[in-house]
Amino acid sequence: MPATAQFLVVDDDQEVCNFFTYLLKSKGYRVETANTGREAFAKLNDYHFDAALVDLKLPDSDGIAILKQIKKQQPECEVIIITGYSTVKSAIEAIQHGAFDYVEKPFVNIEEMEKLIEKALSVRAQPPESIIEEAGLTFIVGSNPKMRRLVVAAQKIAKKNITVLIQGETGSGKEVLARYIHAISHRSDRPFLACNCGAFSETLLESELFGHEKGSFTGATSRKKGIFELAHKGTLFLDEIDSASPAIQVKLLRVLETGEFLRVGGETICKVDMRVIAATNANLASKVEESYFREDLFYRLDVASLVIPPLRERIEDIPLFLNHYLEAESKIKNIPVKRFSDEALAVLKEHSWPGNIRELKNTVSQALLLSSGPLITVADLPERVRPKKTTPVTKEIQTALEDKKQNEDAKPAAVVEPVPVSDERLSIPQKIKLQQQQIDLLKILAQFEEKFLETLRIEEGFDFNGFYESFKNWSSELNKKIIQKALEETYGNQVKAAELLNITPRALRYHLKK
Repeated sequence: MPATAQFLVVDDDQEVCNFFTYLLKSKGYRVETANTGREAFAKLNDYHFDAALVDLKLPDSDGIAILKQIKKQQPECEVIIITGYSTVKSAIEAIQHGAFDYVEKPFVNIEEMEKLIEKALSVRAQPPESIIEEAGLTFIVGSNPKMRRLVVAAQKIAKKNITVLIQGETGSGKEVLARYIHAISHRSDRPFLACNCGAFSETLLESELFGHEKGSFTGATSRKKGIFELAHKGTLFLDEIDSASPAIQVKLLRVLETGEFLRVGGETICKVDMRVIAATNANLASKVEESYFREDLFYRLDVASLVIPPLRERIEDIPLFLNHYLEAESKIKNIPVKRFSDEALAVLKEHSWPGNIRELKNTVSQALLLSSGPLITVADLPERVRPKKTTPVTKEIQTALEDKKQNEDAKPAAVVEPVPVSDERLSIPQKIKLQQQQIDLLKILAQFEEKFLETLRIEEGFDFNGFYESFKNWSSELNKKIIQKALEETYGNQVKAAELLNITPRALRYHLKK
């Protein structure tokens, strides 16, 4: 550790500058101070610094702007951000821009402060590994800059006792990131419990979260502890937090604020101490604006926010994921490790991956089953990721299409009344889109009906009962395929599939059972 290390302290509160000046000079370090952003930028031109302590809030600038300038002019200088609790979110953003760490005002533990300063001088921040193995957890980071900055921020957050909100698309790895934060935190020796808020009805979710007393409702034959109690001293992961009902949101807010709750049907207050990590694939800020999510709960959860980039923005990491899952799946199936051909790899890189890492993992499993040799080719890939083939339009087809269009133009236009969409949950653009889909479908069905009746020779006899049963079976089979397609799109998530079909999860379960 260099005894002559030079520090820059930037804070508009002169008492804070005096405190750090006394602390650092007592250890033999040199110190320069600045009360404004302008003074800080001037000091950067005149001195070379080993470390800097920068306040987030300044009268003429902000800490992140100064951080960026320091990293631009003196990239070897480690920056510690000074913040209040209300600006922790900005401090997390600063870490993703290269800050070494952050400290909160007031400075209660001087010994911890001294350790952090010494660590900033002696230990250069190391970039995360491409694949992290921690407590039995495999976390694939890759080389994508956004993802690497996110992991550095997660490593800093894990050491703090604060609530975390992870946002990202379906299948992007939100729970894996949550488990990693738990694994490197001071709660790692305590339980990690996960609950999907979208998988339960309101009543069942309340019982799942808070537990219930014997006789509190039909079927409650004994007292049951909820996962809040079970996660005491550990970490509770609440996935799809946007699916929680308004009543559940109120209770969640109380637990986060006080650490207290009542079991369903109970009268005794339970106290818990745990970290909550919430996750969502929705835009919670938009949900708040639309009054679907409580604003006070959003701000309570959004203390430290991490956004996982989708796989389509991490194309450079696709080979790393493929190789990892190929090895893992081959080991499970006890078969020799295969590899993807260059053509197959190119196809996989072009795919948009709406299901992200979960979809990629499933693709590897299916490709292994479909392939017969040591090389996985394009033909071995699932149909959904293969390039769509276009049927060439021959001269005969083109002539038939033109004749059909002329015939249709000669007929009076059929008036098809649009089918209204009454579900209030849909936005106006969604309603218009669905309405147009229904209009197009009705046109196709009208053409089918016209052609069918034209070719029907009713005078020769007609098996009406047979036709009725066949048509009913076809309709049932089509409904089944539509539901199956919705479940494939959402990777088995019934709540999300029901949203796509514009029906309730209960109605979806009825159709599945039927």
